[in-house]
Amino acid sequence: MGEPGILETPHSVAWQAVEYLAAKNAKDMDAPQRNLPFILVAWFNEVALFNQAENDQIIGVTPTVQVQQAHQHILAMLIWQGEGLVALLREHDVRAQAGLTLADLEARLEELYDRQRARYGGMTEERRAQILDEVFGERRCLGHFAVALPG
Repeated sequence: MGEPGILETPHSVAWQAVEYLAAKNAKDMDAPQRNLPFILVAWFNEVALFNQAENDQIIGVTPTVQVQQAHQHILAMLIWQGEGLVALLREHDVRAQAGLTLADLEARLEELYDRQRARYGGMTEERRAQILDEVFGERRCLGHFAVALPG
């Protein structure tokens, strides 16, 4: 249970919420009169909600097949939208309105790509080692996985 007075949503609802926001944002991105600062902020909010759902249902547990499929689908959708936003931000500078830069977006997008490669393949051992070094510092190999061990 979380903090007193905070209503925790069931796990399936968290994925549904992220998927709903992603679908809404995709429609907004395709609209003829798009509000780019709003879409950009909404995308970052989608990613934050995705991170929370991922922490609750993917990290440190064995996810169900349905959760794994939802995760993979939503992750791909977030990456697709992020790529579209990168293209739009290269054409339109909205820093003043959104307070976010192209570099902010590209960094978050790279994190999503890293997660996708780590979980669903396509990541080289060198890149996996680099990420572990950046996140955990010293690492030691245990079987197929490199992990950080305390002191």
